[in-house]
Amino acid sequence: MSPRANTTHPRNARRAFAFIMVVLLMLVVSMGIGLAMMRFSAQTKSVTRQVSKYQEHHLGRGLQEAIGAWLRQQNGRDLHEALEPETGHAMDIILADGSEVSVFLRDAQGAALSNLTNESDVQIEEGGIILRNLASATTEEQYLRETRPFGPFNISIASASDIVLQAAAQVVAGGLADRFLAELGSLRENPNAISRTELTRIATASGLDSEQRAALFRVFATDIELWAVIIEVRAGGGMRQGQLIARYGGVTNIRSSSTNRSGNPTELGAFITWRELELDQQYDLSQLY
Repeated sequence: MSPRANTTHPRNARRAFAFIMVVLLMLVVSMGIGLAMMRFSAQTKSVTRQVSKYQEHHLGRGLQEAIGAWLRQQNGRDLHEALEPETGHAMDIILADGSEVSVFLRDAQGAALSNLTNESDVQIEEGGIILRNLASATTEEQYLRETRPFGPFNISIASASDIVLQAAAQVVAGGLADRFLAELGSLRENPNAISRTELTRIATASGLDSEQRAALFRVFATDIELWAVIIEVRAGGGMRQGQLIARYGGVTNIRSSSTNRSGNPTELGAFITWRELELDQQYDLSQLY
């Protein structure tokens, strides 16, 4: 091989170097554009989340005022009497664009309280037994669905599932739990009938002693304070007129207080939780805890 064959022309070397620099420059520019797009996408998502939270916050505040006004119109009437029995429908609001907002209230006190931190010693003991009874009778998923981290200690007889009632009845009635549950069954059909007088009658019919009766009124509620608020929005016009376009839900306290200076014994608290719910799925109250 001749010496001429091993030499590289300086002009070709410069061209090769320039080509490599162009490729590197294109890579740097591409990476820069990619990083910029990723940053822009992240910022867009962040802004979207902030706008969504802002809208949901103000929607919740507006609904709180509307529901408060509706409650004042009830003049202290028991909520179970004011709501449609099957659906819990309370009222409808027609917006300026023709959209219809339907408000539903549901008893949300049927789950067992899982956070016993601020309860009395007796309630911590009784609540712990209820939770152990539930844990032994359910899967992990069922257990989470049947418990709540906030709200009053006592459990709603009307909205509690059979498995929660069984777990609580064992704490209250011990060996008389089956007899007690049989007597309790009639009350579950009519939430308006659940009162201290009726529970006293059931305690007598079930043969409960004085200590068991005291536990009965600690464990089970006669006045419901924890309520779920479900909001369904239907389009007022266009191709989707009348169709469900949004659903939200939250949990709040609605307390009865005879000392309310306004003369209305019903007070609506702030929403403890508030979130958007799926449209194409049947919601469960445990999604709101």
